[in-house]
Amino acid sequence: MRTAKEIRATFLKFFEEHEHRVVPSAPVVPQGDATLLFTNAGMNQFKDVFMGVGHRDYSRAADTQKCIRVSGKHNDLEEVGVDTYHHTFFEMLGNWSFGDYFKKEAITWAWEFLTEVCELDPSRIYVTVFGGDADDGLDADTEAESLWPELTGIPKDQVLRFGKKDNFWEMGETGPCGPCTEIHYDLGPEAGEIADPSDARSGVNTDNCRVIEIWNLVFIEYNRSRDGKLSPLPNKHVDTGMGFERLVTVLQGKISNYDTDLFTPIFRGLEEITQTKYGRSMAAADIAFRVIADHVRTLSVAFADGVLPSNEGRGYVMRRILRRAARFGRQSLGQHQPFIHRLVPVVVESLGDVFPEIAARKDHIALLIESEERAFAKTLDRGLDLYHGLSARVKSGGKELIPGEEAYDLYATFGFPRDLVELMAREDGLAVEGHGWDEAQEKHRQASKAEGSFGAGFDTSLIEGLPPTKRSFYREGQVGHGDGLNADAQFVKALDERHLVISHSPFYSESGGQVSDLGVIEGEGFRFIVDQVQSYGSIVVHLGRLEEGSFEKPPLKLKARVDADRRRRIMANHTGTHLLHWALKKVLGDHATQQGSLVAPDKLRFDVSHRQAITPAEIEEIEKLVNLRVVDNVALVTTAESLDDAKARGVTALFGEKYDDDVRVVDIAGYSTELCGGTHCNATGDIGAFAIISESAVQAGVRRIEAVTGLGAIELIQTERRELRVAAQALKTNSADLLGRIETLQKQVKELKKGGGKKAAADAGELAKNLLSDATEKGDAKIVVARLDVGAKEISGVADVLRNNHGSVCGLLVATAGSKVVLVAFASPDLAKGAVHAGKVAKETAGILGGSGGGRPDFAQAGGKDPSKIGEALERARDLLTQGLGG
Repeated sequence: MRTAKEIRATFLKFFEEHEHRVVPSAPVVPQGDATLLFTNAGMNQFKDVFMGVGHRDYSRAADTQKCIRVSGKHNDLEEVGVDTYHHTFFEMLGNWSFGDYFKKEAITWAWEFLTEVCELDPSRIYVTVFGGDADDGLDADTEAESLWPELTGIPKDQVLRFGKKDNFWEMGETGPCGPCTEIHYDLGPEAGEIADPSDARSGVNTDNCRVIEIWNLVFIEYNRSRDGKLSPLPNKHVDTGMGFERLVTVLQGKISNYDTDLFTPIFRGLEEITQTKYGRSMAAADIAFRVIADHVRTLSVAFADGVLPSNEGRGYVMRRILRRAARFGRQSLGQHQPFIHRLVPVVVESLGDVFPEIAARKDHIALLIESEERAFAKTLDRGLDLYHGLSARVKSGGKELIPGEEAYDLYATFGFPRDLVELMAREDGLAVEGHGWDEAQEKHRQASKAEGSFGAGFDTSLIEGLPPTKRSFYREGQVGHGDGLNADAQFVKALDERHLVISHSPFYSESGGQVSDLGVIEGEGFRFIVDQVQSYGSIVVHLGRLEEGSFEKPPLKLKARVDADRRRRIMANHTGTHLLHWALKKVLGDHATQQGSLVAPDKLRFDVSHRQAITPAEIEEIEKLVNLRVVDNVALVTTAESLDDAKARGVTALFGEKYDDDVRVVDIAGYSTELCGGTHCNATGDIGAFAIISESAVQAGVRRIEAVTGLGAIELIQTERRELRVAAQALKTNSADLLGRIETLQKQVKELKKGGGKKAAADAGELAKNLLSDATEKGDAKIVVARLDVGAKEISGVADVLRNNHGSVCGLLVATAGSKVVLVAFASPDLAKGAVHAGKVAKETAGILGGSGGGRPDFAQAGGKDPSKIGEALERARDLLTQGLGG
């Protein structure tokens, strides 16, 4: 049996022998494409070529592309684990033609690879072609339909027509697209049921586990604009994508992707952790195995490419993925402690050779996952509390349906799958209102749908075929601003009233963490203020506002001018960022690698992998090292070289970045040598000075440093010196003796607090004794219900003394703070185990007072707004407590 690694290598070798350039996978975080959350298809990194605004120095390519599909148009999340062939992360094997070969060669080579190299049975292969679409005015793809039998000998009755839904491939709502021909393979009756078991054609394109699509050959020849219309692209291209996991399934003679050597090692690891055997069934435990195995691969790939868990964007999606896996582990495998991170080494063993960034960041990935697992354990408890409160409210209202929208929040916020929410509801004798859930889910999908469109504020079809923009934001061989601040240019095209393309641009477009330049484009009677700059392939688009003149009659000659002072400040911060990266490695160790950065005119921000807080002493040493290099005033040297040559000599390449074959290397006297296309100082002395503003945590294992350079550093130093002087004057001392004065004051405050605390404790004890003397007795327990003339902090102290030091006792204490009411309900440990629930008492009595609150069975706080009803609230509390004690 061929291993997955051998199958992958065979595919790439086959197309390399057919004169294709084998290129590395792009990161799963799309580069220069704000319209996608994640790279979700092999063609993403080539969209600029398909649009006619970019080029490569090769016309044929092949690769295995890391893909994540969890949102937008292409979303396979809900199918994962339930069927045998959908995944959130998968590899897409692809071969590409950029205006070179087309349908004939693509079909011939696909058939040759599958039937001759892989030796698949031709009788089990079924092909689909585009059957036309009246709305788009497109005829059936009769060319592909006839080429299949003609070139391969496949019987005509194994070539099937399908409509736009299945056989017209589109990246998103807009962008490059075209008819496709798909190759399906019949795994056999044992794999699943189809409409007509005797005719495998009945299973094609029916989302079944028996006849599965393995390869899609897309013939990209159109672009869909925002108005929905199709227009021919400048050149015709081939874009193929074959699901690697599915191909491995077929070649290893399996009927499920999860039975291949891509997943079985993960299952073995999970079996060892959970002491549960995987059974290949649709039982809950087996579904959990598949979900967890799929999701840990996705998390490993995303975190290796620089994604960090967060509450928005990509980080939020990964957080939900992780929580979903953790929930399946808890619900079906009994895993209440972090366990997913222990599977990372197995993923590295499987994927680390083809995607070395995963192996290089193994410890970082595991740390992120473990941290999120621990955090989710706490969040999960809050989610369960929220569910119980929701179900109790439904029951108290005499209803049987939990509102679907509120139930969906448990999924969106806490990662509770729908089946889990429905299961908990059934256990409570309730049901989830399905229509409301579906509506809330659709709203959520619509909110994320925009990420699947190809566009960025303007109709991208308008830049098709435009000549490449000549760029001059730096001079080759140098890094300074020099001649790169100004350029003579001609008007090319106004895409709309806010987007302008000119022939020659000195503006740096936002990329690699560096913000774009700002400035002005002007000519006789014409003035356009540039507010942002973006690149789309070889086209530079200037976003701004027309201050004078019109686009209808622009001048023949234009002058583009960059804001020089802003550029200089950005350059200082960017060169400072490179030196900071070098200094961090020097002080903290080689593990301190970049996780993200921002280079702006006012400051720089740098995220670095490091397990603990960077100490003040380390901060000082890092600052010192950077400033020593600034004082050295060494010149920066840039070279243009091949990516392979640069890597071979040890140049730093950042994880999560996609580099061209030819790259720019920025060398700072051998201290820092990195691949970088940004703008930099001519020499380190141009930085002026470097000062760190702050150091903080971004995520487990990731620290964030913010710093300033030049005048910003000087202003920071002067501000801190001024504040030091003011603080010394306030404490009636001088700056040199300030620390000693503070230490003396701290000792005095500590002594005062110690004395005050003893008195407060004594007062609380005395008050507790007085309350107990007036308590109502119920069996062996006492009930204390009273209004006290003390503050909110003191009332809690009295409650603590009562519940912890005086036997079986429960009660409600009330105090006022201005027009507000403070309530504390309590119960001794023995009563809180069943007889009394302080949280429920606090919640109900607070309602009488026009407030809300709640808490634990033994202690709960609440607030109210109507002091006039304190008496009523106290009586209700007495009744509730009496009932709880059996009265």
